Amino acid sequence: MGAERARTLEEAIRACGKCEVLGKPFVEHAVYRLWLPREVRLLLVAESPPPGQKEDFFYNLDRPDRLRRNLRAILGLELDDAGLLGWLREHGIFLTGAVKCRPRRPERGYRDERLLKRMALNCSDVLALELELLKPERVLALGGVARTLIERLKPDVPVDFFPHPNYIVRFKRDVMPVLRETIFRALRGA
Repeated sequence: MGAERARTLEEAIRACGKCEVLGKPFVEHAVYRLWLPREVRLLLVAESPPPGQKEDFFYNLDRPDRLRRNLRAILGLELDDAGLLGWLREHGIFLTGAVKCRPRRPERGYRDERLLKRMALNCSDVLALELELLKPERVLALGGVARTLIERLKPDVPVDFFPHPNYIVRFKRDVMPVLRETIFRALRGA
């Protein structure tokens, strides 16, 4: 069942051509085959892979990644990168994106919010498929783009909303213990 879910999700992303993208890191890094837990207790929905011509990505262990670093800090775990991904998988946590493909970087600024929202809407069928196949017990939307898409899809499980972990670590450190407790409470089934 796990291999079949992974193949189905990878193929859905691979086959999609709705957006002009710079890459499909969820496919390129075999995310579903390598890191998908047997049972997803908590589905973390972040925004998108980092925009532009770069290689960093949450599941690319060959490159440093800010989201990976910041999630580890929020969770209070003293693990290396591979250890963090293994810990998440062992505890039934899977991190996905509202946007599955790497967006282009705008000429000005770091990200184009309108482009991300449009891409997220184009990816909504893939996220709906993830929700159907993975059957998480709970969903945690991380960031505005993820929130918008999750509110639109209305999953049949409890949903929590938080700012993106990179934003929390940079500007809202007081939210770190609240997010950590929310994640650990979900693991306890509370």
